[in-house]
Amino acid sequence: MEHTVIVGATRGMGFALAKHLLAQGQRVTISGREQAGIDKALGKLDSSKADGIVLDLRDFDAVRTTLQALPGFDHLVLCGSADAAWGPFASLQITSLETALQTKLLGYLNAAQAALPKLAERGSITFVGGASARAAMPGTAGLAAVNGALVAATRTLAKELAPRRVNLVSPGLVDTEAYAGMPADAKAVMFAQAAGKLPVGRTGLPEDIAPAIAFVLTNPFVTGAVIDVDGGAHLG
Repeated sequence: MEHTVIVGATRGMGFALAKHLLAQGQRVTISGREQAGIDKALGKLDSSKADGIVLDLRDFDAVRTTLQALPGFDHLVLCGSADAAWGPFASLQITSLETALQTKLLGYLNAAQAALPKLAERGSITFVGGASARAAMPGTAGLAAVNGALVAATRTLAKELAPRRVNLVSPGLVDTEAYAGMPADAKAVMFAQAAGKLPVGRTGLPEDIAPAIAFVLTNPFVTGAVIDVDGGAHLG
């Protein structure tokens, strides 16, 4: 039975992936920033093959200690969300960009490095990035900087860490709890406008992303790949 550790899986895409992998017969370890959120997610998963750990990607030392205390595992998926660094560049708060870099870029890379001693020789690391890295969308320069750096790192690490595989799944706009704080009207307008620009005519759901991540985990011939699951946003 393969074992996947999913960083950032108490809700959204990570939680959908945990459900998907459990249905495929895998064992999963989910993480979240707080034990209460982990317990709630595990209750919804309701499986003896699921457990959880507390991880805050911003606490580099604690991440290393926690991951290196785990028994060996086959796959690591990094989809912990970063504080949004978006908006017009002229008014972008550099402190927001700094936080996003610390959480998503440095946090992902620190966790990946820490996991290496426990990761199977032919296991995999999968980063969850974002469409802003591959599409020029005004108002996303901060996000593009973070996600673009992950794309570049993915390709290099796929060669450096071989035979372990390293890939990146790049979602577009996905309706998750990350937008729960938005006024309902503003959210509806934003999602409708985004959907109207996409070839598929709609925005994404967590259940759209989970099978794509599962694909790169389970296909031993895929490495160094950037998988766009964005409804066609990368087409411009």
